[in-house]
Amino acid sequence: MKKWYRSVLSLVLVAIAVLSIGCSSAPVAKGPLYSPEQLAQIEKYVSDVDALRVRMQEIPPLVQKKQWVDVQTFIHGPLGELRTKMTRLARLLEPKKAQPAALDAAKAVFGHLIAIDEATQTGDSQKALLNYNEALRDFQVFLDLMPTTQDG
Repeated sequence: MKKWYRSVLSLVLVAIAVLSIGCSSAPVAKGPLYSPEQLAQIEKYVSDVDALRVRMQEIPPLVQKKQWVDVQTFIHGPLGELRTKMTRLARLLEPKKAQPAALDAAKAVFGHLIAIDEATQTGDSQKALLNYNEALRDFQVFLDLMPTTQDG
């Protein structure tokens, strides 16, 4: 009786092992996150946004010379479209991973630009330059989230 019990138990264990291995799904190979067309569109937006980041380097000399009207004009003029471009770019990113972080970084950059604008109204060079540096830091966080052709 014991021999029969062991044989049945062995057979049941083998059946369970075969079923669990056979019914388990193999890992699904993921395709690229971005199509070549999406990457091309993202790269165009990155180029536009990065050009505005480079233009931001015009702010510190204006602040140091206390040319507050020029700082305000620059923030509302050439940098006025920065928020829209960064938001559009962020929305092109993978929604579950990069998009929320990119939207947060874009919001932070814009918040620092608002703080710089507020500093111009009070003539606070220190506040303006501090927020300029923070804006550049958040800008870099934003750009680091962008996919490259190797990521696609």
